[in-house]
Amino acid sequence: MLHELLLALLGYTGDLIIDEREHSKSLGVDAPISDEPTFKLAPDISFIQPSERDLIEKITTLGFYYRELDRFSVRSRNLSWIRAANASSLASDLSKPKAEKPSPSVYRRAIANGIVEILSVYRSAVLHIEQKLLSETVPILATVTQGLNKFFVLLPPLYELVLEIERDDIRGGQLLNLLHKRCHCGVPELQTCIQ
Repeated sequence: MLHELLLALLGYTGDLIIDEREHSKSLGVDAPISDEPTFKLAPDISFIQPSERDLIEKITTLGFYYRELDRFSVRSRNLSWIRAANASSLASDLSKPKAEKPSPSVYRRAIANGIVEILSVYRSAVLHIEQKLLSETVPILATVTQGLNKFFVLLPPLYELVLEIERDDIRGGQLLNLLHKRCHCGVPELQTCIQ
């Protein structure tokens, strides 16, 4: 169970912790992108108490946020549009419809670079928790929760920011305005992160 939980914290689901969207797709139901975390404990698990189930599902939401933020950063940091712009000729540009051309954004790339740094710190925290759990006999859920407390404050608002950027396709000056607005939140860790 410990290894499954640690993998879920890094965005990988399995038999015990599932992604409801992927589970719905396997059943043939087309699930839209979710505004809410979709990592849950499998419903057929009966050996876990309800209070432990709630705590595990709360912890695994960080894995959902991690995976979605990582996907955003990979998409936004993709520099293939530079290669495509240099390699393509004017004739091929004219033959392509406008909708197929990538619309790069330097500001989105900068946000993605910042998110990559935060996710790196998060991965280090998960690794530290794993080392601590393997070396000592301490309560597992309490150790995981204590080690990831600051990320409960950081990752959900960052995911909401990324969700808004993706949903409204925000770029350029609008993106700077959005960051400025989100920077004034009253949570010092989040303010530092966004700045």
